[in-house]
Amino acid sequence: MILPFVLALLAQAVDSTAAVRRVDGSIFRGLRSGQEALVGQWVVLHRLGPERSGPIDSMRTGPKGVYSFRYRATGDSSAIYFVTTSYGGIVYPTAPFRSERVGGDAAMIIVFDTSSAPASIKLGGRHLIVGAQQPNGRRPVGEVYDLENDTTVTFIARDSTKPVYTVHIPANAENFRLNGNGEIGAGAISRRGTDVGIFAPLSPGIRQFAFTYELPSKSFPLAIPATVPIGVFEVLVEDPTADVRAPGIREVQSTDMEGRTFRRFLAQEIPPSGVVTINVPRIPVAEREKVYVAVGVTVLVMMIGTFAFAMTRRRRPATASYVPPVVVEPRSRVLVRTIAELDETFDATSATDSARADYETRRASLKAELADALAAERSGS
Repeated sequence: MILPFVLALLAQAVDSTAAVRRVDGSIFRGLRSGQEALVGQWVVLHRLGPERSGPIDSMRTGPKGVYSFRYRATGDSSAIYFVTTSYGGIVYPTAPFRSERVGGDAAMIIVFDTSSAPASIKLGGRHLIVGAQQPNGRRPVGEVYDLENDTTVTFIARDSTKPVYTVHIPANAENFRLNGNGEIGAGAISRRGTDVGIFAPLSPGIRQFAFTYELPSKSFPLAIPATVPIGVFEVLVEDPTADVRAPGIREVQSTDMEGRTFRRFLAQEIPPSGVVTINVPRIPVAEREKVYVAVGVTVLVMMIGTFAFAMTRRRRPATASYVPPVVVEPRSRVLVRTIAELDETFDATSATDSARADYETRRASLKAELADALAAERSGS
């Protein structure tokens, strides 16, 4: 770890005209009774840029868990700076710094103890989008899940066969695809038959993930058992003659997305025994070519996500005891964590050419996603 720091110092010495930047932060451990300052916790300052990336400085936290870095921005002006700390084998990052002086909440990191015990994860919301029938007779389906961890523990997978959380899809689902723009990376989600398992650490707060698949016409009427309590179940269906039934479900105002109209149904507090049934008419073969082919379910998934998070946050009850802040992480922060974890696990000294190529390709892809996410966040979209 010494060499990257030396290179960074040399680069800073060359660009001595750059303004000195400053970040003053703190590291806390989240407990049910409150926040505990972590003294002596290792903290690393990172630079992520198109021509050079890596750690540029590090230190241990002092009294009250505080840390402070001084550094100069070097090289390409699009470079991103952020801080990470590792606790219990989990990397916790700050969001990318947006100014030359950063402090307060923007530089604070809250870490949590980890557990591989059965996760106490609540399903705050489930959102199902059913598109119009395609010429091949199948209907595209998008699903979005809002997972709520109301504990003070980060849940991790016990091993590669036991996911932290599992959801279910119909047995005849085809062309299963993960939504790469979700808060849980595609590499941490695995489908095995009708089970879709999450292997990513689930820290306190709300996490959202999404995927799409296609169902043949024979799948309808489609019966979806709840299996667990669901805070909000939302169904959007493109077919104007669809029939949607569930305990306490009601139809609300339809919504237009990407120039297409979807009928919208909402049900709250569905019990584990509840069943959602969706029935849509079959379109004769001769009429299939008239159906709009481009489904764009991924776009729908992202649009529904904003509504989903707003609703789950409104539903959260107040409590007198301390509960870690339930925050929906910005996409940029999720990507920063993913990049930091990728760098930590990559062993450059023993990696094969193939492994190195995979690492560099994956990292370049994540950096491109991060640039897009930051641009979207700055524009407020």
